[in-house]
Amino acid sequence: MSREERKQVSEEQAATAKAFPNIGDTQRFALRSEIMLARHTAAVHRIEGALNGLDISCTLINPHEALRITREIVYRETAASKWNPCLIGDRVMPRLPDAPDAEGPLLEGELWPAIRDQIFNADADTIGGQLVNIGDYCYAPVDMELGPEDPRPFSELSATLGRKRIPWRSAMILESGGGAAFALKEVGAGFLAMLPGNEDIRRSFAALRTMREKKNHNSVRLRMTAATWAPIGEDAKLRRQASALSQAIEGWGNCKTTRVSGDPLEAAMGSVPTLSLGSTANPSLAPLGEAFTMMPWVRSASPWQRGSILFRRPDGSIWSFDPTGGGLREAIVDIIVAPPGGGKTVMSNTINLGLVLSSAALSGNGAKLPFIGKVDIGPGGQGFVSLLQAALGQERAHEVAYLKMQKTQGYEVNVFDLQLGLEYPLPLERVFLENFISLLATPLGKPPFEGMDHLVQDVIDEAYRLCTDVSGGEPKLYRPGTEPMVDAAIQHHNLTLPHHGGEEDPTWWRDVVDALIDVGDYRMAGIAQRHAVPVLQDLLRAARTPEISKRYEKIRIETGESLIDVFDRYIMNVIKNFPTLAAPTQLDLGDARVIMIDLAEVAPKGSAAADRQTALMYMLARHLIARNFFLHPEYADEPVMPSKMRDYHLARFTEMKEAVKRLDYDEWHRAESAPQVNAQAVRDAREGRKHGVQLGFISQRPRDFSDDLMGQSTGRWVLKKGDGKDAEQLISRWELTTASAWIVRNALPGPGRNGAPFFLQLNAAEGMYEVQLINVLGPIELWSFSSTPGDTALRSRLFNAIGSQMALRYLAVVFPDGSAIGEITRRRHARINETGLSAEEAELGVIDDLAKEILEGRGIAVGVHDRVRSMDHDNDIPIAAE
Repeated sequence: MSREERKQVSEEQAATAKAFPNIGDTQRFALRSEIMLARHTAAVHRIEGALNGLDISCTLINPHEALRITREIVYRETAASKWNPCLIGDRVMPRLPDAPDAEGPLLEGELWPAIRDQIFNADADTIGGQLVNIGDYCYAPVDMELGPEDPRPFSELSATLGRKRIPWRSAMILESGGGAAFALKEVGAGFLAMLPGNEDIRRSFAALRTMREKKNHNSVRLRMTAATWAPIGEDAKLRRQASALSQAIEGWGNCKTTRVSGDPLEAAMGSVPTLSLGSTANPSLAPLGEAFTMMPWVRSASPWQRGSILFRRPDGSIWSFDPTGGGLREAIVDIIVAPPGGGKTVMSNTINLGLVLSSAALSGNGAKLPFIGKVDIGPGGQGFVSLLQAALGQERAHEVAYLKMQKTQGYEVNVFDLQLGLEYPLPLERVFLENFISLLATPLGKPPFEGMDHLVQDVIDEAYRLCTDVSGGEPKLYRPGTEPMVDAAIQHHNLTLPHHGGEEDPTWWRDVVDALIDVGDYRMAGIAQRHAVPVLQDLLRAARTPEISKRYEKIRIETGESLIDVFDRYIMNVIKNFPTLAAPTQLDLGDARVIMIDLAEVAPKGSAAADRQTALMYMLARHLIARNFFLHPEYADEPVMPSKMRDYHLARFTEMKEAVKRLDYDEWHRAESAPQVNAQAVRDAREGRKHGVQLGFISQRPRDFSDDLMGQSTGRWVLKKGDGKDAEQLISRWELTTASAWIVRNALPGPGRNGAPFFLQLNAAEGMYEVQLINVLGPIELWSFSSTPGDTALRSRLFNAIGSQMALRYLAVVFPDGSAIGEITRRRHARINETGLSAEEAELGVIDDLAKEILEGRGIAVGVHDRVRSMDHDNDIPIAAE
């Protein structure tokens, strides 16, 4: 402030103080100044705007938050407490004086207590000249005595200390007047120029003057102090940590440090924010640009303050990730890319587990699992399902399902199923049907026939019309014995069903549905409705109705066939080869909210026909999992909604709209050959935001994703660099910065002992984040999420023998790195050399022997039984910071 402003502030404060009597030892509200407030607010907003303009994230904290942070740093044992300071303007309970003869509270007892009395609640004891006890911890301060020769980014210091795994904090103070403080020394160096030792000093001052005049680099006073800590009584450990901290700072551009500050308490408090602007460290004269380089704002920031997933930065610090979006990601469409063995399945399962543990599990009706589905080719989701089922217990295990899809009886799925009580599909259900039927009627490796899309639309509408009681319609006839549970429900409710005359006086399935709905038996009504809707065979009849025949019979294709004949031929081929698609639904996943579908047995590869079958199964799995994901309360007012079902479906649609839903497609490259599958995925991505649906697409190469799908993505994950072409394609398609491009090319080696590094480009909080992170999981999670064939085979054997919960514990103890591939490979090579068996035969025998060793607690698993039993009794979890 200017001299005049300082004078006005002094007068304002003096006038305020005169208006009040002596208030004793309380907060000095008389020091408040409107002038100072205006200057402070303007400075804060200017700094915030400048930082945001440089894509540097900053958060403004209020006085209550600032003092809470200060207290938690001074007394680490109070972290996460609900303590809140009492500040001017807060409600305060009057305090009585200690004197028994006092007539009432003193003035200071009626006002807010001093801030220092609220923060400090324990003594501080110095130990020698280097350590100080504060609360439950002992602190060792380290001061920077001489600034760096080569100023380096703060991330290099934090990365070094992150690898050492020691707790630490630091504070840097930049003050103006750097040039003025050394002006006298510069003059003295000039007077003593004849002395040889002053030549270097004179050149230093000349260099600073040149930087100021030509580069506009003003000099500032820079002071830095740091501290580390350990529980009281662990002085030897603390001294080792202080030595490591000192060495790390000295290696940070060749600084000089000291651990003897004169007053260890003042030095330790110098690294606590908001507490003091003083420091015991020696001031250095630093150009402002170099000082800014050393500041801790060059690290990647998370848009979330907290999250259910904690990734790590390369420097070891935590990077919070909220899989729900936390209100900062309007649309969530993730693309995950990595070659085989890059950790795609583990990352996908990590996100899904984080979703289960997040606020997505909270609803107005209590804690419920979010709706999560995954389509995979292989058992990558089996371990995740087992982990959730073990955590939920037997009573809720049915909420999680793992389905290995097959083309046999019991797996029938009819894509024409409707919402209960409806006779026609909702808008988005109709879009899915159009894509699905178009896929059935598309030639292998060729584009769809001209006019086929219009024929499909008309045939779908006609098929549903024919199943109603309109003129020309032929509703499905009810036959007792088809669904024994429905028959039993009819008898239980003593229902009288209508008859419609004709041969054997028939009753329609639609009559059964309506009767069961009227008595409130919605479960049985839904089963009955499966027989009241069209199946694939009904498309043949619908295509031959006079209206459709007249419209399309003149359209011919290259073979000379009419478009309707071609449609018939394709549909009849599907009915023959996929009988489970041409019958009423029998596959029932019940109340499952987490569904993992394995398509390994129904998704072949190697030919155009196999690719189409795989694409078909992806669409079918999407129907099974996400059929209700895109329901919206507005659909309760659709014309196809019967009035008596509106309230029932409005409640369902509202609950589904408010719930968090996620659908992942693994091995997406297996479905890329079908444009209908991509069109459905793009449509889901565009509609997902307003329906609260998250989508994840996982594949091996960036070219597996269409431009439309890539354009809809808001989160792009690279887990491991493939070949050079893939890396360059990622860099160009995602328009990565130079630093991010270097990470993709050079810093993604794949999963290892210290976690799985990955690169993330994220749209959040109206900004773009590009960051390198590390996914670090415990051994139980790694064993649950792994999809490596050898690991899954061993896991499956132990699951069958002792159950998933105990099996995961045994595996975590014997192989804490989360994989047995190294041991399996070693034993397989040894067995091949000894017996001459093939690699496949040797590996099967090795896995069987290894599973037997673990179960019997011998060999590599000696002592495993005792260690697993100790898990139930050992509640002391070591903390890295201690």
